[in-house]
Amino acid sequence: MLDSTKIKNEAIKQTNLENFGNPLFLEGFESLVQSINREADLNDIGLDAQKYRLTGVLANLLMIEEACIKHPEILNEEINSPVVIVGLPRTGSTMTHRLLASDPNHTAMLWWEGRYPAMLKDELRGNPEERMEMGKAEVEAVMQASPEALTIHPWDYKGADEEILLLEHTFFSTVPESFMRLPSYSKWVESQDHIHAYAQLKKMLQYLQWQNPGREKKRWVLKSPHHLGFIDKLLKVFPDSKVIQTHRDPLKTVPSFCSMCANLFEPLTNSYDKNEIGHHWAHKLAKVLNHCMKISNTNKDNFLNLEFNKMIQDPILEMNEVYNFIGEDFSDQAENAMKAWKEENQHEMGAHQYSLEEFGLESSFIDNYFQEYINQYIK
Repeated sequence: MLDSTKIKNEAIKQTNLENFGNPLFLEGFESLVQSINREADLNDIGLDAQKYRLTGVLANLLMIEEACIKHPEILNEEINSPVVIVGLPRTGSTMTHRLLASDPNHTAMLWWEGRYPAMLKDELRGNPEERMEMGKAEVEAVMQASPEALTIHPWDYKGADEEILLLEHTFFSTVPESFMRLPSYSKWVESQDHIHAYAQLKKMLQYLQWQNPGREKKRWVLKSPHHLGFIDKLLKVFPDSKVIQTHRDPLKTVPSFCSMCANLFEPLTNSYDKNEIGHHWAHKLAKVLNHCMKISNTNKDNFLNLEFNKMIQDPILEMNEVYNFIGEDFSDQAENAMKAWKEENQHEMGAHQYSLEEFGLESSFIDNYFQEYINQYIK
């Protein structure tokens, strides 16, 4: 069992701070801990991992709030016209994200920054080496616990990754339910106004930018499937965003995501039900895709659609359309950086084996759940 009071007090003890910021975030923390204790059926490894992770998230939150009070200029940092990539896993979204992030004129959250965004005591701006090493150690631990994870998502502690890791600090995130059974927490997250989460995301991006002054003239490239379900909130906080949505047949993407979740469940829980994972995420993914489709249909100038097959065949060619959409010249410098990234990472992910049936799903079920999306983007 996790003790929320002890976890919170440990974070306070580690940082000697007490201001967590928006009280809704602690409400989410309490909801998550209650859900873990009642529903997740974690083993000892899982319980220890969550105690460590939650303590770290709360400590980060405390340090971020303190930094913004001590350095109010952080909130003057400008995050202008970010490029936001959305799409289900295995739709080419990660490739699109990392290609755009390789452009020297762009910047993105790195994996280690997502896990350790707060500067350590006595750390100087521009010298995050200790946090980088902490991120490296954590990725290595994940790979050791779940070797198949690398075939599902390209883990690189120094690579551009999803700012869902930053949103996790709000406790409005879908991250926990991707590796634990948390039905009550999932309902709590869905019931909240995520404008609070995206306001905090902006603050955290401002903080990361302030930490590294070389970023202030660069354009942020964001990416996460999570944004699909809250794209209207994101656009309220970042109204000048340019959104790129990657598309692929859900028959391919849904079981892939479920397989990732099952692999993450495996080392942490005493038991888990693949059928439950399949139906939970098929329902949820259809819902968020339909929500994003509704918003994009009324904001066409803010959205660009990319087809998976075209991205896989010639991603550099597709970048011409992307750069036209985001209002930038596709320079030789950008193209060469992307070609270099592609050459270095062409064997990044291995074969990933999965099927609908493994998760209690049938093609007719997917066709029915995702009918609107398939009719507009796939057929």
